[in-house]
Order: sequence, then C-alpha cells, then structure tokens
Amino acid sequence: MNIIDVAREAGVSKTTVSRVLTNSKLVKPETKEKVLETIERLGFVPNTSAQKLAGNRNYVIGVINGVSINDPFYGYMDDRIAQECQKYGYGVIFTVVPEDAAGCDKEISMLYGKVDAYIILGDNQVLEKDAEKAVRMKVPIALFKTNIVKKGALSVDVDNEQGGYMAAQYLLSKGYKRIGYMHGSKSGDFREGNERCTGFLRGMQEVNQEIAANFYGTRAYSEAYQMTDEVIRSEIDALFCETDLMAYAVMQGLNEKRIPVPEKIAVLGFDNTKFTNYEVQTRLSTIGQPLEEMAAYIVESLINKIEKDLPYEKSRFFQTRIIVGETA
Repeated sequence: MNIIDVAREAGVSKTTVSRVLTNSKLVKPETKEKVLETIERLGFVPNTSAQKLAGNRNYVIGVINGVSINDPFYGYMDDRIAQECQKYGYGVIFTVVPEDAAGCDKEISMLYGKVDAYIILGDNQVLEKDAEKAVRMKVPIALFKTNIVKKGALSVDVDNEQGGYMAAQYLLSKGYKRIGYMHGSKSGDFREGNERCTGFLRGMQEVNQEIAANFYGTRAYSEAYQMTDEVIRSEIDALFCETDLMAYAVMQGLNEKRIPVPEKIAVLGFDNTKFTNYEVQTRLSTIGQPLEEMAAYIVESLINKIEKDLPYEKSRFFQTRIIVGETA
C-alpha cells in the first residue's frame, strides 16, 4: 500500500496526501481530516513518517486529558508536564476529552501535525485503539495512568496495589484496631481504587485483620463530605481513603463536628495531591505518588525520542511512599 492507494480511497490527489503527511499549510482543514481518517482506516504507515518533522519540528507536545482538569491531581500533573517541557524549549497544547466521548480519536486527529508527541492522561475516556492510532502515525506517545500497555507507546503509572498494601501496614503499625475503608466507586469502575483495595486487603489479611467498615463514594468531594456522619457512627479509629480528595472532604466534616484528628479518628489518603493556588490548613498523611519524577521521566523520554530517536521503555511503574502528615 502506498500514498496512491490512500489518494484514490480519499478521492484526492497524490500531491494532497503528500502535503498532509508533511504538514503543509496548503491543505484545507476538512481535506486534511478526510485524508487522516482514510490513512487510519486503511492502516497505512508512510515510510517517511518517522522523519516527517525532522526539518519542520513544532517544538510542541500535545497533552490530551481523559480526566477533567478540574481534578487537582491531574491539574497539578498538567502543570508539572508544562514546566518540564519548558526546560527543553517546548510548548504545550492542552485538550480535554468530553465526558460523553467514546475515546480521544478526535483529539489525536486535531493535534496531528501540530505537535511532535502526545501525552494522554487518565483512563476515563481513553481506548486502546486511540493509542494504536498514534503508534501507527509514528508519533511518540506517553500514556499516564491509562491502564493501556502498547508496543510503541510509553506507559507510566504507580504500583497501586503495593501502595494499598503500604497503607494497611502503616495504619496497623500505628496500633489502630478498627480501620475503615472509603472506596472511590460504588460500582467498582475505579480501576486504580480496585488495585489499591487489593493491596490493602492483603496487608490486613497478613495479620488476620478485617476492615471494620466500608464506605462507598464516587471520588466527589461533596459526597465524601456527606458521609462524615456515617464514618463517625461506625466508631472506627482510622480511615483509609482511596484518594486524597475524599480524605480532605472527610477531614472538613470531622473538623466541623469537632472530632479530633488523629486522636479520635485517623485519616490516611492516597495521591499526595498538591494545590498550586493555596495551602491546606492540615498536612494530610497520605500514600504519595512521585508526580514530579513521573512528569520529568515522561517528558525526557519523549524529547529523546523526538530529537535523538532514542527508544523509550514500554512501561514504567513508579513506587509510592508514605508521607507522614498530621492526620494519621
């Protein structure tokens, strides 16, 4: 298969296909989209695509958010990625996948030719075929917390199960006897939470302990806050939350009801979420993810691929660590 086949299928000239592949500004946007869709449908990989931007580099990384940037965890990660890109003289284009979208195919096509690499964050609206599309285009791509491992793409995450195990060990080592667990999903569709729960249960079972009370939320701050009364009634002496956002919400509820933390109820989160525009009043004890290190690794790997054609790893799992704050 060659560009003549693509041109015939798309109903355009061979010259038009060549211009699309070299990111020429002489092609109308609607025609470019039509050609790109044909390339994807046919599975055509041009021999020159790896060198496509060798003399026409954009010095821009495209970041596709499969999770709302209102989420402070991903908002902070976006900020770290932008700062790392600036160190290499690269700019960033951010896009957000709509909540009702089936994948991020549209965003990948929209950024094609405008960016030198893709970074896709979160697994809410990301499908395996999306990663396959970028790989076929021969565009460097990093997948952050998508739960997708694909040859030709760099997948980065933390060992969530080990982090959950670490949480159980920490609370047990502090002498807590009635430990509660706040889940980030009622339906079990929170993949990272499920992994954290598996590790937490393993840590509890090693010492023949059971979870004293389970609470099921949706990772929404407001819902976790509303469950504070239920947490108090359970008479637990410690609570592990699958995300920091839920932990902060419970902390607010406990503080308003003048329940001393950690004297009455200890609270442990997961993420080490940072807020760039204000400081929290209480330093949360949490299982921290090394976001700065992960962002630096992703950007460096992509830049090395773009500028030196150095291969990157297929996947990289970072280790979590206990961050001792004031709440557990």
